[in-house]
Amino acid sequence: MIRRGDWVPLLPQGARLGVVTAVPVEPILRGLDYVLPGSEDSQQLSFIERAMPLDAWGALCLATGLIALVGLVGRWRRVASTGLWLGGSVYGALALGQWIAVAGQPWLDGIRGPAIVTLLAVAQLGMGAGYALQPDEADVAREVDHG
Repeated sequence: MIRRGDWVPLLPQGARLGVVTAVPVEPILRGLDYVLPGSEDSQQLSFIERAMPLDAWGALCLATGLIALVGLVGRWRRVASTGLWLGGSVYGALALGQWIAVAGQPWLDGIRGPAIVTLLAVAQLGMGAGYALQPDEADVAREVDHG
């Protein structure tokens, strides 16, 4: 049996800022890609992306990314969690469409696209859940007062 070490993989402050910020920035970039001219004619859109106007998908991505980013920068746990949960849900839908598109391809050709979107959905949902469960100072003070 392989013995595990006692290291806990936590990120140093400087690295954490970059990694945590990257998660809500990606939906902002995708949202911009969707709302800027030229995307509506793309042959690469999945049937889910074509299910509603690309501007609507862009607005959803922009809104969820901005809500999460504002929550993280402002250190508002509930705002960040809400943005991340909504973003993860939007990304889950987008990933589903991409998985369906590659399902008919030999050897799932093009798997990297839906895999990346799925991983970003999982990252957003996981961060949203983690932040929702993480107590803030007001929660801790309430527990101390009533505890």
